[in-house]
Amino acid sequence: MSQTATMSSPTRHWWSSNNRSFLSHMELSDNLHTVHVHGHRTAYVRHGDGPPVVLLHGYAGAMWMWEHQIEALGRHFTVFVPDVLGHGLSDKPRVPYNPALYLNWLTGFLDGLGLRRAHFVGNSMGCGLALGLALDHPERVDRLVLISGFPTDILTKIRGTYLERISHLRSRWLFAVGYHLLGRWAFRKYLGAVVCRRELITAAVVERAYRLRKDYGNSWPYWSSLQHISYWEEQFAPRLHAVRAPTLIVWGAQDRFFPLHAGEELQRALPNARWAVIQEAGHLPMWEKPEEVNRLIVEFLTPPVS
Repeated sequence: MSQTATMSSPTRHWWSSNNRSFLSHMELSDNLHTVHVHGHRTAYVRHGDGPPVVLLHGYAGAMWMWEHQIEALGRHFTVFVPDVLGHGLSDKPRVPYNPALYLNWLTGFLDGLGLRRAHFVGNSMGCGLALGLALDHPERVDRLVLISGFPTDILTKIRGTYLERISHLRSRWLFAVGYHLLGRWAFRKYLGAVVCRRELITAAVVERAYRLRKDYGNSWPYWSSLQHISYWEEQFAPRLHAVRAPTLIVWGAQDRFFPLHAGEELQRALPNARWAVIQEAGHLPMWEKPEEVNRLIVEFLTPPVS
């Protein structure tokens, strides 16, 4: 059986920033934990009380992307926010990071926490992971919230983005060199492309992302994930019509990665989905417009009693 233990204090320092958010001002020793999944540590935050909700970040992300949701959603739910295997504070084994591995990790994570069924909220790649679970293990999924998720034809939609450029970089060595040379200036540029409201990318935000990558990062999971990105389109997209879970799709109106019509196509592919657009938001609307997104999530996950 998986063992859960409190994360040790050396992991706290990179959360510090000027943001008045959950992960900055609450005592992490009571909320940041690890669970061993198939022999590898997964770091996660648990907060709140109520029906379980699992928040899944996107490619090259970490749990900080949900910092404005944890406290707000914790008033209504028990919120579980993992660093996906290969990301953030979680272990980064040298394995093929394909969708089958990610799904195996997710089911193991749920088993380790004793969660037989939950709501799932995903962003970007986290949406693909949540959809994969809904397809292969529908009994474990209650409701889905997909925020700026994977489009049905991702290989076409990523054209012209930085993901397309680095996905064509077949040299593992060149990818690793670029990864380790990525400094604060490059992080500011990258984060500025992800959001619409660039004034949110403060020096503290840049420093936090940079320190996480510098102190705990490893280029292998990111490179390996990109080599398998076509699997989502080949194996999952043709089966989206089989997703039965009630689904809310949330999209940033100014998403530079996947434009609005990509979200509209995703909605048409899912048989039980509704649609919401967040103005003045990019690829991370839950981070740019947290109050609006939190309200949508809470309302959707707590339908009125008939």
